[in-house]
Amino acid sequence: MVQSYQSRQPMKKVGWWHFELSVPKDWDIVAQGQSRDVEIFRLADSFSVRLEVSLEKTPFEKAKSVDELLEAFRKNWEKRLGELKKKEGIEAELKHAFKEDIEVYGHRGALWGFRVGGALMMAAVWYCEKSERSISLTFTPRSPDEKGLFLAILKDSKCHFPTAAERALWSTLLFDIHLPQKYRLVAAKFTALSSYCVFEDPEGPEYLLVGYSGLASVVLDRYKKGIREWFEKNILKESMRSLRIELPKLKYEKENDYMIIFKGETFSLLKGKKKMFMGKIWLDKKIDRILTNGVYTSINRREEAIKILEDLFGQMQKVSI
Repeated sequence: MVQSYQSRQPMKKVGWWHFELSVPKDWDIVAQGQSRDVEIFRLADSFSVRLEVSLEKTPFEKAKSVDELLEAFRKNWEKRLGELKKKEGIEAELKHAFKEDIEVYGHRGALWGFRVGGALMMAAVWYCEKSERSISLTFTPRSPDEKGLFLAILKDSKCHFPTAAERALWSTLLFDIHLPQKYRLVAAKFTALSSYCVFEDPEGPEYLLVGYSGLASVVLDRYKKGIREWFEKNILKESMRSLRIELPKLKYEKENDYMIIFKGETFSLLKGKKKMFMGKIWLDKKIDRILTNGVYTSINRREEAIKILEDLFGQMQKVSI
């Protein structure tokens, strides 16, 4: 069943929160978020959300069995339906449809089919002891036949990294970024005007910035002074300044007609305490977008920062639109 589906529709690899999976090519990550212990992201096709991935940090000594995870998932759905009835007067009964044992990336799990007010839903739950996370995927099929699609997604799901050297995949709407596992997402925003992600290496502290605009031909009608104005009033203002770090005054240099280089250093009498922020802003006319990247780190890591920027720049050239 999985093989027949895969041969019928092309798939692509996506990743977020150190979790990777293969989904149909017309699906994209449309929402993401995190609380203290739970990280989630949702994927949608052109019409609606099709899949939600929930990753709950759970120490190994507190890990639940598969049956306990499934029961917790069921109770959470009952709670959501109860709140829906109370707030909006909508009543929908939760009914069991089927349950199967599955294996996902070497972990024992459960596949559960259930109905919500008559509509079929599917879920998979398991615990990954390597990443110490309780995992659930909730799938909204268009028909019962799409069970094969869900199984295909589960077959290629990856909840931990086999080696420390392997890079983590982060899939934006515009491009994929592969980063060392040490980097964690600390800020993100996705809008028609501007989108960005900021990643942190907690041991640094060191921050990586990637960002992009909506259609540049539209955006630059608003920002008459050009790509620098867009960067300062959107990406810089909202992303880096939200981190409560000392930002240096930036100097801008025109690399060519389509690219600006920026850099700056914080003030300190001790060189080891100085921080630097450097990066690029450029207009890619082929895809009609403004793109930017940057590195905020210790001034002692200047050479490493240059290498990081070159790597990010190369990856951002491989756009997915």
